[in-house]
Amino acid sequence: MMRAKEAGRAAALVLASVACGAGARAEGTGGEPPMTIAPAPSGPAGLASADPPALRYGVLYADDRGQSHVQYCDLKNFVFKSYAPPAAPQFVGIPPGEVKSISYAVLPVGYVGAWHAAPGPQWVITLSGRWSVEATDGSVLEQGPGEVQFNADMGSTPQGPEKHVGHLTRQVGDVPNVQLIVSLKKPEAAAPSTEPCQPASR
Repeated sequence: MMRAKEAGRAAALVLASVACGAGARAEGTGGEPPMTIAPAPSGPAGLASADPPALRYGVLYADDRGQSHVQYCDLKNFVFKSYAPPAAPQFVGIPPGEVKSISYAVLPVGYVGAWHAAPGPQWVITLSGRWSVEATDGSVLEQGPGEVQFNADMGSTPQGPEKHVGHLTRQVGDVPNVQLIVSLKKPEAAAPSTEPCQPASR
């Protein structure tokens, strides 16, 4: 039960960050410093600490050889302030990057996607059900309700004898998986980043 509450709080933090950052860049608004991102030792994704908050999320990225990997990062530097005065203060932050679009996706039971790379940098927030991505290095990232993932394997290239590119997506369990996808704008004329915890450079 506690895990579900923590997952819900983590998702709420990301949604609040996205809502206040829609159309904004990492500089923040009202003079707040941009959020910072640091590599994390492991998962699961969710609220890694509460006060001050650190939001742990999974990352799917491609290295400089084009192989995709799973990494965990912590989103930090939330600001304690009223999001909508006179409401009481809460922790709010604007993650790096500029929002391009927001959409929903539903993976039906039994869904298996072909090997592919993300169409662009994107935050994926699991609302219900479970799903997983398998990277070309063989690592698998599985997530459930309230967990957050950042997809950035656009620089992946064919790997191994099967020439797999990017990742393989699977629905997990006996209920559909519902996701909220926040796509970010790609920086103009910029090559995909090979740094897993730097979405602003993607």
